[in-house]
Amino acid sequence: MAGEGPGFSDPPARGAGRAPWRMRVLVGPDTAEAGELPELRPVGGSIVADPSRSGTGTVPRQLSGPARTAVAGAAVLLTDRLAVTCAHVVESALRCRRLEEAPEGAFPVDFPASPGHRVTARVAPGGWFRHPPAGDLAVLVLDGAPPPDVGPTPVTDGPAGDGAAVLVYGHPATVPDGVWARARTVAVGGTHPGWMQLEGDDGRGARIERGFSGAGVWDEARGQVVGVVASVLHAVGPAPTRVAWMIPLGLLSGTPFMPPPPAGAAGPVSVDAWDLVDTLMTTGSAAADARRLLSVLPVGISGTVPRDDVPRLQLFHLVRRCGDYPDGPAELVRAVRKLEGDSVTARDFARAAHALWPDRLGGDA
Repeated sequence: MAGEGPGFSDPPARGAGRAPWRMRVLVGPDTAEAGELPELRPVGGSIVADPSRSGTGTVPRQLSGPARTAVAGAAVLLTDRLAVTCAHVVESALRCRRLEEAPEGAFPVDFPASPGHRVTARVAPGGWFRHPPAGDLAVLVLDGAPPPDVGPTPVTDGPAGDGAAVLVYGHPATVPDGVWARARTVAVGGTHPGWMQLEGDDGRGARIERGFSGAGVWDEARGQVVGVVASVLHAVGPAPTRVAWMIPLGLLSGTPFMPPPPAGAAGPVSVDAWDLVDTLMTTGSAAADARRLLSVLPVGISGTVPRDDVPRLQLFHLVRRCGDYPDGPAELVRAVRKLEGDSVTARDFARAAHALWPDRLGGDA
């Protein structure tokens, strides 16, 4: 039964179920340190990385006693051969320091839903995201097939939304086989503006801590993984903090690694989103500099928009992200009107937006 010992953790009663998409990223047979989750600590009113606790660039220490599995962190199976984790988890698995370019070399991974099956993995070509907006993501390619009872997760490139109930399965040092933690999303922010803050759902269960790096953040309401855990706040004091941050998987949008939605699933934005982008491209200042348009959108929306140097693709990301929020379409129309005034192109854009989102924009759009 769950809770009868530190090494036991039943799947939650609802939501993630067996979670066959869970993966562990392992270090090797000669070391045994579970968890390479960078921790942040408050210093003089600011939050900075704690080098004594950071998982980035550390070499796992040898534990005394019986040999134990060395866990660098977690990962999420995206397809039958691709997975996603944090870049610093890969660096820990390969025992190297922070790298701006993708490292070479393979490391073992296994599957908590199917114990005993192990394959090797490496960074996929083009799968190293050490720069904003993701900042700390790595896409892995598996050298072998996962076991038959393991499968990819349904994912979404839409944001979780503030206050969403989420589940996370990590591998702290005391429970290397894994334990579930509950949390809620708070808002975007953190080391990178596209990251989202998480807070522990209550004070009774497990908290997100070192060893949860790369763990999939499962949105219970959506039944999808919306991101991976990237860091945790380390607060000095008698009560440990329950604050952490996740990297939304929507930051993989526009790359070859974002899986399509499950068959039959309704996407957050119609396929005619490109038509709205083309209409937006005909406006003046909005099309000339997408950053100006981002600057007049609410930060809760603009902060989650992936950045791209290609103007048309940048506007596509912006349109898609606005479509993910209930008030996003109206805010986008307001932003365009604020920049363009009551011009012909602004009115054309408002009409096109109403055609794309008729249920969220009234007749006055």
